[in-house]
Amino acid sequence: MKIVKKTLKSTLQSLIWKVLYGNKVDCRFPVAMENVKIEKDQKSRIKIGKKTQNRGPLYLISQGGGSIDIGEHCFFNVNCSLTSMMEIKIGNYCKFGNNLVIVDHDHRMRSERDEFPAKSVRIGDYVWVGANCTILKGVEIGERAIIAAGSVVRKNVPPGSIYYEKKESIILVQ
Repeated sequence: MKIVKKTLKSTLQSLIWKVLYGNKVDCRFPVAMENVKIEKDQKSRIKIGKKTQNRGPLYLISQGGGSIDIGEHCFFNVNCSLTSMMEIKIGNYCKFGNNLVIVDHDHRMRSERDEFPAKSVRIGDYVWVGANCTILKGVEIGERAIIAAGSVVRKNVPPGSIYYEKKESIILVQ
């Protein structure tokens, strides 16, 4: 009964997104998604593959003509955030731990006007990302790669590899 109720609720949510955003938010049926916050402008696009699901809040933010494309059978744990000003593309069967952040842009703080240098983020099929990870602009993560919990991914990760980040020292820059 719980599964039927959740599927009906998700289907209703998908229909509401269709009414609100038209073809700019493409969500394949059936999905099992609850507590998804979508923030986008007219030029941006979001696509969610079938049988993708989340456990807790999932924030999908696409601005300035950016796009978010999530493959099929993906899973997002509690409190994940994807923010795009260019492109975030996630393959099929990917799993993401708690407190994930994926951004495809930076914010230039020393400029007199807002500038957001952006580069695409691409994540291959069957990728597993642990809890408390941040994936930064311009990164490509190959198929079947594993990202260890607490990592900040700044460079490409080859297919089938394990990426982890040592945190042995703190550097203060003044």
